Amino acid sequence: MKICLLSIFALLLVSCGSHRPQQTYDEMLNDIVQNFNTGTIGGDSVLKAFVQKVQADSVARQYSNPAMKEEMMFNLISDYLVAGQIDNAQHLYDNMLEYAEQEYGKVCQMKAMVYFEKAHLYEQTGDLDNAIKMMQKSTEVFEKLPKNECNQYNDAKEYIRRWEEQKRIR
Repeated sequence: MKICLLSIFALLLVSCGSHRPQQTYDEMLNDIVQNFNTGTIGGDSVLKAFVQKVQADSVARQYSNPAMKEEMMFNLISDYLVAGQIDNAQHLYDNMLEYAEQEYGKVCQMKAMVYFEKAHLYEQTGDLDNAIKMMQKSTEVFEKLPKNECNQYNDAKEYIRRWEEQKRIR
Protein backbone atom coordinates (compact mmCIF):
# COMPACT_ATOMS: atom_id res chain seq x y z
CA MET A 1 0.00 0.00 0.00
CA LYS A 2 2.85 2.36 0.90
CA ILE A 3 4.58 1.92 -2.46
CA CYS A 4 1.29 2.29 -4.32
CA LEU A 5 0.50 5.52 -2.45
CA LEU A 6 3.95 6.93 -3.16
CA SER A 7 3.75 6.24 -6.88
CA ILE A 8 0.22 7.66 -7.08
CA PHE A 9 1.20 10.85 -5.31
CA ALA A 10 4.32 11.25 -7.42
CA LEU A 11 2.06 11.17 -10.48
CA LEU A 12 -0.25 13.67 -8.84
CA LEU A 13 2.42 16.30 -8.81
CA VAL A 14 2.77 16.13 -12.56
CA SER A 15 -0.94 16.57 -13.19
CA CYS A 16 -1.75 19.39 -10.76
CA GLY A 17 -1.29 23.12 -11.33
CA SER A 18 1.11 25.22 -9.31
CA HIS A 19 0.22 27.70 -6.57
CA ARG A 20 2.41 28.80 -3.69
CA PRO A 21 1.34 27.36 -0.33
CA GLN A 22 0.48 29.70 2.49
CA GLN A 23 2.02 27.29 4.96
CA THR A 24 5.65 26.33 4.34
CA TYR A 25 6.82 22.78 4.74
CA ASP A 26 8.76 23.72 7.86
CA GLU A 27 5.61 25.27 9.33
CA MET A 28 3.70 22.12 8.46
CA LEU A 29 6.37 20.01 10.17
CA ASN A 30 6.17 22.26 13.22
CA ASP A 31 2.39 21.79 13.23
CA ILE A 32 2.96 18.04 13.29
CA VAL A 33 5.39 18.32 16.18
CA GLN A 34 3.07 20.60 18.15
CA ASN A 35 -0.32 19.03 17.51
CA PHE A 36 -0.48 15.52 16.07
CA ASN A 37 0.30 13.49 19.16
CA THR A 38 -1.93 15.27 21.63
CA GLY A 39 -3.60 12.68 23.83
CA THR A 40 -2.24 9.60 22.06
CA ILE A 41 -0.39 6.68 23.52
CA GLY A 42 2.80 5.76 21.75
CA GLY A 43 2.46 8.62 19.29
CA ASP A 44 5.77 10.11 20.29
CA SER A 45 7.72 7.15 18.91
CA VAL A 46 6.18 7.53 15.44
CA LEU A 47 6.66 11.28 15.49
CA LYS A 48 10.26 11.05 16.73
CA ALA A 49 11.13 8.59 13.97
CA PHE A 50 9.62 10.96 11.41
CA VAL A 51 11.43 14.00 12.80
CA GLN A 52 14.72 12.08 12.83
CA LYS A 53 14.24 11.16 9.16
CA VAL A 54 13.56 14.79 8.31
CA GLN A 55 16.42 16.19 10.37
CA ALA A 56 18.86 13.66 8.93
CA ASP A 57 18.21 15.17 5.53
CA SER A 58 17.73 18.84 6.46
CA VAL A 59 19.70 20.18 3.49
CA ALA A 60 17.67 18.09 1.06
CA ARG A 61 14.50 19.16 2.86
CA GLN A 62 15.38 22.81 2.44
CA TYR A 63 16.13 22.52 -1.28
CA SER A 64 13.98 19.57 -2.28
CA ASN A 65 11.10 19.54 -4.67
CA PRO A 66 7.50 19.18 -3.45
CA ALA A 67 7.45 15.47 -4.32
CA MET A 68 10.04 14.68 -1.65
CA LYS A 69 8.20 16.73 0.95
CA GLU A 70 4.86 15.17 0.11
CA GLU A 71 6.37 11.69 0.12
CA MET A 72 7.60 12.28 3.66
CA MET A 73 4.11 13.34 4.75
CA PHE A 74 2.52 10.26 3.21
CA ASN A 75 5.17 8.07 4.82
CA LEU A 76 4.16 9.57 8.15
CA ILE A 77 0.51 8.72 7.42
CA SER A 78 1.55 5.13 6.68
CA ASP A 79 3.58 5.01 9.90
CA TYR A 80 0.58 6.23 11.88
CA LEU A 81 -1.65 3.61 10.28
CA VAL A 82 0.85 0.84 11.00
CA ALA A 83 1.02 2.05 14.62
CA GLY A 84 -2.79 2.00 14.83
CA GLN A 85 -3.02 5.77 15.36
CA ILE A 86 -6.09 6.39 13.22
CA ASP A 87 -6.84 9.84 14.71
CA ASN A 88 -3.34 11.08 13.87
CA ALA A 89 -3.62 9.68 10.33
CA GLN A 90 -6.98 11.39 9.84
CA HIS A 91 -5.59 14.68 11.13
CA LEU A 92 -2.66 14.42 8.75
CA TYR A 93 -5.00 13.63 5.86
CA ASP A 94 -6.88 16.85 6.74
CA ASN A 95 -3.59 18.72 6.72
CA MET A 96 -2.73 17.23 3.34
CA LEU A 97 -6.10 18.36 1.94
CA GLU A 98 -5.28 21.91 2.98
CA TYR A 99 -1.78 21.57 1.56
CA ALA A 100 -3.06 20.22 -1.77
CA GLU A 101 -5.53 23.08 -2.13
CA GLN A 102 -2.92 25.69 -1.22
CA GLU A 103 -0.27 24.19 -3.48
CA TYR A 104 -2.37 23.08 -6.48
CA GLY A 105 -5.82 24.62 -6.19
CA LYS A 106 -9.30 23.34 -5.38
CA VAL A 107 -9.35 20.84 -8.25
CA CYS A 108 -6.27 18.63 -8.37
CA GLN A 109 -5.36 14.98 -8.44
CA MET A 110 -3.74 15.07 -5.01
CA LYS A 111 -6.89 16.38 -3.33
CA ALA A 112 -9.04 13.73 -5.03
CA MET A 113 -6.66 10.98 -3.92
CA VAL A 114 -6.46 12.22 -0.33
CA TYR A 115 -10.27 12.16 -0.12
CA PHE A 116 -10.19 8.69 -1.70
CA GLU A 117 -7.66 7.36 0.83
CA LYS A 118 -9.39 9.05 3.78
CA ALA A 119 -12.66 7.38 2.72
CA HIS A 120 -10.95 3.99 2.94
CA LEU A 121 -9.66 4.86 6.39
CA TYR A 122 -13.22 5.60 7.53
CA GLU A 123 -14.39 2.36 5.94
CA GLN A 124 -11.73 0.39 7.83
CA THR A 125 -12.97 1.83 11.10
CA GLY A 126 -16.57 0.90 10.25
CA ASP A 127 -17.78 4.48 9.72
CA LEU A 128 -19.59 4.01 6.40
CA ASP A 129 -21.42 7.34 6.61
CA ASN A 130 -18.18 9.32 6.65
CA ALA A 131 -16.56 6.91 4.17
CA ILE A 132 -19.36 7.65 1.70
CA LYS A 133 -19.10 11.41 2.32
CA MET A 134 -15.33 11.38 1.68
CA MET A 135 -15.71 9.23 -1.42
CA GLN A 136 -18.41 11.59 -2.74
CA LYS A 137 -15.98 14.49 -2.30
CA SER A 138 -13.38 12.44 -4.14
CA THR A 139 -15.75 11.80 -7.06
CA GLU A 140 -16.61 15.51 -7.24
CA VAL A 141 -12.94 16.36 -7.71
CA PHE A 142 -12.18 13.39 -10.01
CA GLU A 143 -15.14 14.36 -12.21
CA LYS A 144 -13.54 17.76 -12.91
CA LEU A 145 -10.12 16.29 -13.73
CA PRO A 146 -8.97 14.97 -17.11
CA LYS A 147 -9.79 11.30 -17.63
CA ASN A 148 -6.60 9.22 -17.51
CA GLU A 149 -5.18 6.17 -15.72
CA CYS A 150 -4.75 8.19 -12.49
CA ASN A 151 -8.37 9.29 -12.42
CA GLN A 152 -10.25 6.87 -10.20
CA TYR A 153 -13.70 8.38 -10.70
CA ASN A 154 -15.29 5.07 -11.71
CA ASP A 155 -13.64 3.24 -8.80
CA ALA A 156 -14.89 5.87 -6.37
CA LYS A 157 -18.44 5.62 -7.72
CA GLU A 158 -18.29 1.83 -7.31
CA TYR A 159 -17.15 2.13 -3.67
CA ILE A 160 -20.01 4.50 -2.95
CA ARG A 161 -22.47 2.05 -4.50
CA ARG A 162 -21.08 -0.87 -2.45
CA TRP A 163 -21.01 1.04 0.81
CA GLU A 164 -24.55 2.34 0.37
CA GLU A 165 -25.66 -1.22 -0.32
CA GLN A 166 -23.90 -2.40 2.84
CA LYS A 167 -25.72 0.27 4.85
CA ARG A 168 -29.10 -0.87 3.47
CA ILE A 169 -28.38 -4.49 4.37
CA ARG A 170 -27.53 -3.63 7.96
